[in-house]
Amino acid sequence: MKLFSTLLLVVAWLALARAAEDVPMDHKTINEKQLKILRNSLDTNYRPCDDFYSYACQNWSAQHQGAGYYYSGVPEQLGYEVNLELMEYLEKTPETDMPRFVKLFKDFYVACRESPDFEFSDFMHWMEKEENMKWALLTPDDSKDFVFDWATIAAGFRKYGFNNIFLTETTVYHDVNRFQTYLDMPDYNESFYRLEENKMKEYNAMISLPGGTMNFEELWQLLGPFEEKLLRLKVEEQEGEKILKFHELPYPWMQNYLRALMAPQVIDPNKKISIDNMAYMEALNNLLQQYDAKFLARYVEIRFLQISHKLIKSSSEHVHMFLTRSLLPIAAEWIYEQLHPELRDEIPKIEQMFENVMKNVNKSLHMDEGGIMPKEFFEQLESLHMKVGYLPEENPKDLLESYYADLHLDPKNYYHNYLKILEFYYKLERSYFDYENFAKDKEFFYKTPKYAYSSEVTPLYAVSLNLMIFPLALFRAPVYDARFEDIFKQSSLATLMGVSMFDAIAKSDDIPTELVQQISRTISLYASYQEFFSSLTPEDITRYQQVFGLRSLQELKRMFFLNAFHYTCYRYSYVAKKFVNFAVTHLSDFDEAYDCKVNEYLKKF
Repeated sequence: MKLFSTLLLVVAWLALARAAEDVPMDHKTINEKQLKILRNSLDTNYRPCDDFYSYACQNWSAQHQGAGYYYSGVPEQLGYEVNLELMEYLEKTPETDMPRFVKLFKDFYVACRESPDFEFSDFMHWMEKEENMKWALLTPDDSKDFVFDWATIAAGFRKYGFNNIFLTETTVYHDVNRFQTYLDMPDYNESFYRLEENKMKEYNAMISLPGGTMNFEELWQLLGPFEEKLLRLKVEEQEGEKILKFHELPYPWMQNYLRALMAPQVIDPNKKISIDNMAYMEALNNLLQQYDAKFLARYVEIRFLQISHKLIKSSSEHVHMFLTRSLLPIAAEWIYEQLHPELRDEIPKIEQMFENVMKNVNKSLHMDEGGIMPKEFFEQLESLHMKVGYLPEENPKDLLESYYADLHLDPKNYYHNYLKILEFYYKLERSYFDYENFAKDKEFFYKTPKYAYSSEVTPLYAVSLNLMIFPLALFRAPVYDARFEDIFKQSSLATLMGVSMFDAIAKSDDIPTELVQQISRTISLYASYQEFFSSLTPEDITRYQQVFGLRSLQELKRMFFLNAFHYTCYRYSYVAKKFVNFAVTHLSDFDEAYDCKVNEYLKKF
């Protein structure tokens, strides 16, 4: 009974919150609300000069007791609120009024919501029927009609995004009739998560294996030491790629992998293949020779099952929507733009803010006489550009209908839909696209969006284009609103833009990642602060004091700092705390705003 009452309270709280959001707020009200959010997040038990992050964010979670169950920080809060709008849209909009790609979006969401819980055994048997395949894991060792070949198995999973075990394959088109295939060493530091014994025990309990096979606990005895050796492969960086003809590839597994990958096409023996790190391939081959084919085939399948855990879904409709948005981000973006047409008028202002941030960050960095940042960073910063939203600028509806034309989903089959979407992106990645008719929008089609699950709304970076993408969902309170005063827009969004630039392009083996993050927060805050306050007139200061009921310029500066890092507020985040505190304690303007030097002096007494 107590649990039922609690659930009723949560539902009532959400209903009231949604009702309140449905009432349009005027300029005065929304700015007062933003200031109230900042003040309510404060915890004055902390000293701003000693621990500004805790001072500014400690009570953030107390404001989100009901809906806060679904998110742990501001980036997730944005995603949660977007979910509410998209779910309402799908519920209230007749399907006859939806473009086909929006219907696909709804089909996936409904299938995800209505399907039974994920079971590994069910999934494996479903794949056997869907793919007309057999699992090495479910095949006895003495089988006469099954070839235990890890390369062929890995190639079969490639279309579902499986591309980070043993080798990475990439296809690059030069024109419609000419493309190059690359084989490279996977980035084990970025995309490799070691298997654990507990996970193998879980598989053993969940997946029923026939007699004559190796169970998961037996596999673990080989698997643990094998991964130790795999991660210890030491190879020198190879200068320049090595190009070989297909028939010249030195290891049978290379040919088997490419032959299975390109089937039913027959590979020309003289087709050129680029090997980006032949020293690694040789070391890998030496390791593989130490293990039998049955173990390697089953290892690859276990690795595929590990990435398939993304199919596991909770009973939360928000998790279903987060997953739908992650897999079909551009369809979600189109819906969101229809719900927020006012954002179109904001795009030129946001683009101008980005230009100002780039200029000020560049100017601030040139104060560095020690040459901490490498020359390459400044070159990338010079050519960095941005895009507001994923959508093409012209004819987005027609272009998206064409973009999703080959994708077919079933509103009653979740597994089918998930894998078909992954296969859809794989095929796009491996097909030539004529960009010429799309002018500025060609960058949208150049690379397919990432389909990694994410519940947060954050800026994205397309490496190959040196392009920052700011999703439309980022431009909502508490980060940005057209009705916000400039001090809120500049402190929050401009600071976030600066930090995002650094995190995207300041990657160098010569600079520790932690140092880059320290510099990025400090410089970005300094640049946005200087941009705002350097242009502030006495009349502006007086007006702000009247709007917000402030008594001094010092209070205005404090409000700027509080809002600048509100986006980083989480229920708990050691990383955010560390970098925010580093940034503010290295700014003299912050010291002045919070009287840190005076407070430090007085502490002596």
